[in-house]
Amino acid sequence: MAIPAKATGYGNNSTARNVFRVLFSQALSSAPKYEGYDGGTYPAVGSGTTVANDVFVGTAGNSNKPMLSLVDTSSGAPASNWKPASASAGSANPNRMKGQTNFVTATATPGAGGTITFNMVLEVPSDATTSSTMAHDLLVRYTYTGSAPTLTWAFNEGTEGTPTWTTLTPGTHGMRHTRSGTAGGGPYLANIPASSTEDTAEGWISA
Repeated sequence: MAIPAKATGYGNNSTARNVFRVLFSQALSSAPKYEGYDGGTYPAVGSGTTVANDVFVGTAGNSNKPMLSLVDTSSGAPASNWKPASASAGSANPNRMKGQTNFVTATATPGAGGTITFNMVLEVPSDATTSSTMAHDLLVRYTYTGSAPTLTWAFNEGTEGTPTWTTLTPGTHGMRHTRSGTAGGGPYLANIPASSTEDTAEGWISA
């Protein structure tokens, strides 16, 4: 399949397990961790060190919580409305993401050719602005004792029951959190609600 394309099952109102996937060519020695960091110009990969962007510090409209949430689905599908109300210090599944302050540990340790799967959502508060800095990178931190693994990132363009995994290349392709009804090629927009918060409804992979 071709990019741009929408990830099947994306978002908080989903019990999908097969949304995003990382395949490891060699065995890991422990369960990998998902961490979120500031991003730069889309879709360039950043340094994976700072968490100063609005997406991680939040706004008064969402009680200054990280806006990006992730759930690991490596061992099974999540419940619908899986997004946590608040961030948990350290590791939790699911969790609101902020570097090594709030992160998610995968529920499986992949062997050679093994995978982890996950889903994400972005919470947009009513006091966000078009100048709010939502750029972010997803980092997967892993350990190994044998040969260094090669990672292959992918998203599902098929169905939950019969996934079609399409490879994406970090730094060349990125993922955009958008409102419902987005068409391939954009514009890739998310709603700023009149009050409270609103979750993004679609995840689009694009260059």
